[in-house]
Amino acid sequence: MFYQRYFKTPEIDFKPGLLQISGRSITEDAIAFYQPVIKWIENYLKNPEPLTRINFNMEYINSGSNRFIFTIMRMFDEAYSHGNNIIINWYFEEDDDTIKNLGRDFQTLLKVPFKMVEIV
Repeated sequence: MFYQRYFKTPEIDFKPGLLQISGRSITEDAIAFYQPVIKWIENYLKNPEPLTRINFNMEYINSGSNRFIFTIMRMFDEAYSHGNNIIINWYFEEDDDTIKNLGRDFQTLLKVPFKMVEIV
């Protein structure tokens, strides 16, 4: 599954074992945008690959989208707690304290391995 990124929505690329979400998420209708993504993840997690990596490389996330990004993370966190091998990578620019701190906040709320990756 692949969603083309527009100015207000992130690029989402799903391959078995790899989920990549990148760009900006400032959509006015986050429910309509993220609902198919959540459905795909629900179906994927019924029979996941032996290792699943989730890469977030976000430039900006508005508050409406933030809720859905965290919902996605919680879905994988729950799968991890049921024995699935999952890793979340959170990419941030070295001078972007907003995205960096958001990643740290998410990291403290989850048990899944969560790696902060600085882009220099």
